[in-house]
Amino acid sequence: MAATAWMGQRLPGRAARAIERAHRRANARKRVWSRDIARLMLVASVLVLGMLAVEIGRKAVTILSHNTAQQSVEITG
Repeated sequence: MAATAWMGQRLPGRAARAIERAHRRANARKRVWSRDIARLMLVASVLVLGMLAVEIGRKAVTILSHNTAQQSVEITG
């Protein structure tokens, strides 16, 4: 940007303001796009964490039920 900094000084006031407005609009669109991507990633990560929590819970229930089934069997010999 330093290499083209002189251009802003040579442009008339109205043209310089128009270019600045265009840059601000472009940067605003980039920020909106970045926020949308960040929101999408947040939703996806929350869904993945929810699925992991459900699977861990199912695994825990399975382990506990197998454990109780093994303890209830009486071995006589």
